[in-house]
Amino acid sequence: MDNSVKFGRIFGVEIGIHWSWLLIFAVVTYTFATGIFEVFYEDWSQAQKWAGGAAVAIVFFLSVLIHEMSHAVVSNRLGLPVKSITLFVFGGVANLTRDPDNAKQEFLIAVVGPVTSLVLGLLFAAAWGALYEFNTGIAGIALNLAVINISLAVFNMLPGFPLDGGRVFRSLIWLRNKNRIKATKIASTTGEWIAYALMAAGMAQVVFGSYGGLWTVFIGFFLKNAASGAYQQTITASALDGVMVRDVMSRDVATVEPTVMLDELLRDHVLQRNARCFAVLAGGDFAGIVTLHDVRVVEQRLWPETSVYRAMTPSTRLHTVTPEESLTSVMQLMSVHDVNQLPVVYGRELVGMLTRGDVMRFIQLRQDVGDLPANDGENEAESVSTEKVIPTNRAG
Repeated sequence: MDNSVKFGRIFGVEIGIHWSWLLIFAVVTYTFATGIFEVFYEDWSQAQKWAGGAAVAIVFFLSVLIHEMSHAVVSNRLGLPVKSITLFVFGGVANLTRDPDNAKQEFLIAVVGPVTSLVLGLLFAAAWGALYEFNTGIAGIALNLAVINISLAVFNMLPGFPLDGGRVFRSLIWLRNKNRIKATKIASTTGEWIAYALMAAGMAQVVFGSYGGLWTVFIGFFLKNAASGAYQQTITASALDGVMVRDVMSRDVATVEPTVMLDELLRDHVLQRNARCFAVLAGGDFAGIVTLHDVRVVEQRLWPETSVYRAMTPSTRLHTVTPEESLTSVMQLMSVHDVNQLPVVYGRELVGMLTRGDVMRFIQLRQDVGDLPANDGENEAESVSTEKVIPTNRAG
């Protein structure tokens, strides 16, 4: 969800639109302008039909936003901050900073979305009833928006994780067996079966001549990947729960003095120590980081006369963490800013380096010693992908 345009905050929650949302806007506008309005409102001009289609798309956008905001408001009130919401091709994602602490929180956060969509649908249905005698055009738009919102509520209540209904389902299992990971496994498996059913239904539509079934297949494919990924996300989050940076960071950090020239850096450090990244220490204080990329930015003829100090990225421009920070919050920082390594500092002293690789190896070790469920035969690299850890994506 990184490729999104941010356009403001609502109740402190940053709102973003992924580029894929433009596809939904275009599809909804086109479908209503050339299909629904063409059939039911033949007397409308082409301009009216396209304007009506765009209006439906905009209100649909606002409906999905209200749906996601309902998740965010409840989550924030329960002490689980939602920093951002991203609207994309399949609806929206509210990015929780962490998973709910108990089944009750999970249930309340999940169920409020479909309830909100249902309420919106009923309000639009009431608007249709009130406006039908006065303006059939606007009333027709209201009726279609009622159908859309009610359909959104019904779809999101399917008991497949990570849809809202799947999270409600997980909360009920969690409440019964007191095991969040096992509950997630059951809900995720159900989500995968629902996804396969959607794909089968979509293919059947295509076979019988309705190419709209391709969209159903696409949704099923997305849900299948989201369901399996959500289970691995839960396992990974469990592995990091209560773990501090100091428990995972590498303490053996390759360092270099700021006065070293770039040709010397390559000859005596990069090649000799087989390292691509070096912490720069000036009088024992952490000054910055120099990498092969920094060296390549400088023309090769200037390497003998360009110091590491001039080529490095100074510490003031780096994201740094402390040894006492939780690994969960640090992984969020890595995900949000798309960085693969973070210097660990205590005051002005560099005490270690934390990389995605360190976290992946830690999670794999936890699995190997039996603290976490095995990966059920999936690719190990995917099972410990730290990019899936944070934020917790609540699809729907």
